Amino acid sequence: MGNLLQQIFSNSSTRIMLVIYVCLIFVSSFFIINGYFHEVDLYEKLELKKLKAITASVAQQIDGNQLEKILTDHPWQDDITTTKEDSNYFAIQQILAKAKKVNELNSTIYTLSFDDDEEVFRYGVFSDSIYFRHKYELFPQILKESYSIGNVIEKYETENGEWISAFHPIKNSKGETISVLQADINLDEFNQITWESYSNKAIVSIIIIVFIALILIPYAKKILKADEEVTIELLHQKREIEAKNRDLTDSINYAQKIQSAFLPEKNQIKTFLPNSFIFYKPKDIVSGDFYWFQELDNKFYLACVDCTGHGIPGAFMSLIGLSMLNEIVKSKSKVKNPDEILNELESKINDALASKQYDTQSKDGMDVSLCCFDLEKQTVKYAGALRPLVIINDNGIKEIKGNRFPIGGGSSYDKTPFSLHEFKLNKGDSFFMYSDGYPDQFGGPKGKKYMNKKFKSLLDQNRKLSPKRQVINLENELINWQGKSEQIDDILVIGVLF
Repeated sequence: MGNLLQQIFSNSSTRIMLVIYVCLIFVSSFFIINGYFHEVDLYEKLELKKLKAITASVAQQIDGNQLEKILTDHPWQDDITTTKEDSNYFAIQQILAKAKKVNELNSTIYTLSFDDDEEVFRYGVFSDSIYFRHKYELFPQILKESYSIGNVIEKYETENGEWISAFHPIKNSKGETISVLQADINLDEFNQITWESYSNKAIVSIIIIVFIALILIPYAKKILKADEEVTIELLHQKREIEAKNRDLTDSINYAQKIQSAFLPEKNQIKTFLPNSFIFYKPKDIVSGDFYWFQELDNKFYLACVDCTGHGIPGAFMSLIGLSMLNEIVKSKSKVKNPDEILNELESKINDALASKQYDTQSKDGMDVSLCCFDLEKQTVKYAGALRPLVIINDNGIKEIKGNRFPIGGGSSYDKTPFSLHEFKLNKGDSFFMYSDGYPDQFGGPKGKKYMNKKFKSLLDQNRKLSPKRQVINLENELINWQGKSEQIDDILVIGVLF
């Protein structure tokens, strides 16, 4: 055995291979440890997203007036010591207990209310215990700053371990924030299991590498020499692919900047239509959905457009559409009504696509909802190409369908001039235009589409909230519905409230 070791270490090539194998052990250990931290970090991000969706969803289920009554009837610490003392407390506790069980949380869900007199937060309803009106010691500043909108609390340490949290406001019928609903997750158990798993992997990997090294050292140099040319070629190809991917990504990011420059500023729209919102979520970096706005002769034109495809092809069509809409409205012609604008846009799109013999010409086009708001005459004019206008007020939900053909799209449609619809503006009216991305998104417990009926009901539920709040609720509902499903299309929702 001693002679064998002496022969091994006397050979310089063998010594080099030993150094390589030792380096492999350290490198393998590094990547295993790095993988552990990466997995822990990924778990934390996913759980924060989960907590945010849970608190937003459960907070909507709680009656803010009912919670407000509990806090008013029981203003002192330990006023409630059993759930049987207050039926309202019991009802809310059941909601929290069910949410904890359904979502398999390893910690309590509870409400927190702000004590203005002492400027502290106090516990309210717990999902599985009673700690009524006791002082909450953690993170008063972030809770106070985000009390009315909700937020997440990234990983923090307490005497009971590492935690992450999320909270969401609970409002009464007046829209006032009564409390926040908070949910926590203890990370200790996951960290321990993951660390043990990666520790075992590290030990097994090192043993295997050492064993293989002892067997293959005499042959390693020969094998490496035979593989050297192949390795160099693969590395060269890999670098070429990475460089091309970087160039492509940089180009798409720059294209996104160009597309954003063409889109109207949201602040400009709010200047003329202050009680409005735009929820815009491209599937990829660039989008086939776009919104368009122009002010002309004290009239405000607002459009929601869904181009063929998404990503780069859709973005090209969106730039064409934006440019042509601007050209039509700013021209000296008498094109003023939405139907006339769409007729002119149809003509220009067909002329542009017909100028080249594209194989995809029959598929290129766009679906449009276009409104003209005349605040002086208190009227709204609408025309549409396959996309509707939804009007919601106290009388219910009314959907005005556009013409049953797109702008462009080739010769497969039997087209007529676009129809014009005109309505009076009344206080309390809400107007919504949207692409098909939100209703068509797959998700939920059965992996089905969200559907138009459910989407219009969501708009109705939120229409009396502020534009900012509506955007937050639209995003939270989408996250909750989508879950782990991939976003399938660009998403655009426009709302104008009066």
